[in-house]
Amino acid sequence: MRYVVAYDISNNSVRAKVSRLLARYGFRIQLSVFYLPNVSEGEVDALYLTIKRMVDPKRDRVFFYPVEGIEVFEGYPYEPWLIEVI
Repeated sequence: MRYVVAYDISNNSVRAKVSRLLARYGFRIQLSVFYLPNVSEGEVDALYLTIKRMVDPKRDRVFFYPVEGIEVFEGYPYEPWLIEVI
């Protein structure tokens, strides 16, 4: 399955740990947004539980959005792993 994970985490060290964890499974598409192109349900469940134990539920937010297929915006395929930043 494909997922987009977006987060707003107040603690710098926790935010860095979550970022490193998500980077193992996918690609950063914005500062606090990752695209996970190929994760199983078991991996998503494990990620969810791991991140849930790390964050403060009163201050932090983490969202997992399932994505079906590649979306097209103004005629360009959105594939962040193919984009070169100059």
